[in-house]
Amino acid sequence: MPVVEIRGNADLRKAMRQFTPDLEKSLKKELKRALVPVVKSAKGFVPSQSPMSGWAARSFSEGHFPTWSTATIVRGITYSVSPSKMNKNGFSSMARIMNKSAVGAIYETAGRKNPQGQPWVGPSAGGSSKGVSRSHNPNAGAQFIQNMSPLVSSLQGQGRLIYRAWREAKGDPMGIAMRAIDEATTEFYNRASYTSFKKAA
Repeated sequence: MPVVEIRGNADLRKAMRQFTPDLEKSLKKELKRALVPVVKSAKGFVPSQSPMSGWAARSFSEGHFPTWSTATIVRGITYSVSPSKMNKNGFSSMARIMNKSAVGAIYETAGRKNPQGQPWVGPSAGGSSKGVSRSHNPNAGAQFIQNMSPLVSSLQGQGRLIYRAWREAKGDPMGIAMRAIDEATTEFYNRASYTSFKKAA
C-alpha cells in the first residue's frame, strides 16, 4: 500500500492525549489542515476511465488481477492523523496519506520497479512468482506502463496520485505539519516543566 508518512514520536502523542488533550486536539487539527488538500488533489488525478480497455471491469473473471474502478481508487485515497504502530524498523508515523485499494496501488506505482513492465515468462511457465508477466503477449508489461500517465517524483517517492499530489502541493504540507508538531511538543514540555516547578515549590 503506497503511503506518504510524517514521522514523529508516537509516545509523545500518547502522553499528549493523556495529560494535555487540548494540545492533541489542536495538533490533529493542524495535521488535518496539512493533509486534506493533498488527499483532495490526489483524488482529482484518478482517471475517470480505465487507461486501457482490457483493465476495465468485466462480467466474468480473468484471474485475480484487480479490475479498474475509479470509485474504488478515489475512495481508497485517505489520510490519518493518529499515530501508527511502530514498524519492524522502530519507526512510527504521526500522520500519513494512504492509497489503500489494490487497484489504486497498482496505478500509483506500476513501473516504479520495472519501467518496462514485469519480466515476461508466458502463461505456461512454472513457478509461483508474482513478479513476472504470464500474459500471452510478451509486450504486455511495457504496453501496460506506456498506457498510464508518467510517474512523478517527490521527496516522499514516485507515484501518479498521492506522490504527484505531494509534489504539486501549494501549501507546503510538510512544513505545516512539522511546525504544528514542533509547537505542540514545545508547549507540552513547557507545561510539564511548569507543573513540576509548582509541585517542587
